[in-house]
Amino acid sequence: MLTKTQTAGRLALLGAHRRLKSAMRACVNWASIEEHDKVLDMACGDGRMLAYLNDQLRLTLCGICDQADQARTISEMLGGADVIPGRMEDIPWRNDTFDTVLLSAQMKGEPRRVLEETFRVMRPGAEFVMSMPVWQAPGENEMDRREMMRLMQETGFREVSFRTTGLYGAIVGWKPGRLERERSLPGKP
Repeated sequence: MLTKTQTAGRLALLGAHRRLKSAMRACVNWASIEEHDKVLDMACGDGRMLAYLNDQLRLTLCGICDQADQARTISEMLGGADVIPGRMEDIPWRNDTFDTVLLSAQMKGEPRRVLEETFRVMRPGAEFVMSMPVWQAPGENEMDRREMMRLMQETGFREVSFRTTGLYGAIVGWKPGRLERERSLPGKP
């Protein structure tokens, strides 16, 4: 039996995917996700972006969430998606697991370690799409996009680029390997 809180969370999640936040929209717009890919949302929050992707394509969806009860709710809502509580600095999946990794929230933890873990769990030829504001106020603690792109290249990502979509853009980087994987830009949702 579900508690009132769990029921309210489920109802909110059902309609939430229709209203993607700007940062999520940037990730979805620039990701080259194909049918049957295995996708990781590194900060799935309320599951909104995973729910959207679940409605669009047949994918194997995975996510990292801050709270165990929220991870359980999202997993149940998405028909058993592998959503677990965890940290970006210690991704609990095996090497070479994902075709696409998405990050539409602020990176939590030490950036180099997060990028190394992201790179580790990506299959050869896989992409990493991370949203970032197009403009940041001077003095904000977050790394600016040029620093992040440089750090991604140092970590091993190739073809690192920044693409804009409204208030948010996306940094896209690829793990070297299997060049035969098609890298066409998808249409905007």
